Amino acid sequence: MLKITVKTDTFFKKRLLGSSDLADSEKVLVSKGSSFAVTESAPDRNQHLLLKLASPLTAKDGTSKLQSVYAYDPHVKLEGDELPQLVKLNVPYASQLGNEQIVRDGQIWYDWRQCNTTSNTMLANYLLKGELTTKAKEQRLAEPESVYMRLVAKYGDTTDHDAQTKALKDLGIESYFSYTLSSKDVLLSLKAEIPVIAGFAYKSSGHICIIVGHDPVNKVWLVHDPYGTRHGASNNYDIGIGGAYDTYTYDTMQSIFWDQGGEAGWGRVVTSIKGKPTGLLTGL
Repeated sequence: MLKITVKTDTFFKKRLLGSSDLADSEKVLVSKGSSFAVTESAPDRNQHLLLKLASPLTAKDGTSKLQSVYAYDPHVKLEGDELPQLVKLNVPYASQLGNEQIVRDGQIWYDWRQCNTTSNTMLANYLLKGELTTKAKEQRLAEPESVYMRLVAKYGDTTDHDAQTKALKDLGIESYFSYTLSSKDVLLSLKAEIPVIAGFAYKSSGHICIIVGHDPVNKVWLVHDPYGTRHGASNNYDIGIGGAYDTYTYDTMQSIFWDQGGEAGWGRVVTSIKGKPTGLLTGL
């Protein structure tokens, strides 16, 4: 079992707020050197860990019990034989640059607009074990994106999440787009071997990539970025260079994924594949 050891006096908290903004029923003062058994752990926003304690603790009000708590990562040390392991899904990478350009309702789908389509193509081709690649060869199309973009165009623009949902459904993938994903939700999907389409803050329009892994030792998320290699949380890119398994630090993810105009964690949840439920939650 995991164990959390406290390195300095700190609070375990029910919500991700400063301790002074919480009621006594929502926080536990824990002292330096104390240790607690933990059954679940996941990285979360603002350098916090979301922990499920093996046994509840009594809150500062002397009555309330807290079992799922947030701990400030620099104040604690997580140990044990069941530490979170590296997740790195073998998702073939695709670049949006050089994609076929099509026209729908007078709108040209230039390749620089196709991050959503390319990212969802990577998702579908991985989940369907190369089905889009096979179809592209059968239809004498240049690449899997050419197959998938024609499905999307039946329902809307390449930037339209609802059109992407309907196109994926045509392929037998049931999913929905959420604006409130937590890190725990993302990790549950990755551990189920399902990548997560993610909407990141970028200039004024945003950008879509696909999260394909998590490295808890180096504290980074692994991202396939169809546009190239992004320089941290900046809007600067090495366009068309790299992009596969790009490492996004926790601080970068905090800036461009968890904090987006009051909403956090824009991403796609896959609920079934070819009629087989994935076990991931609905309604997030």
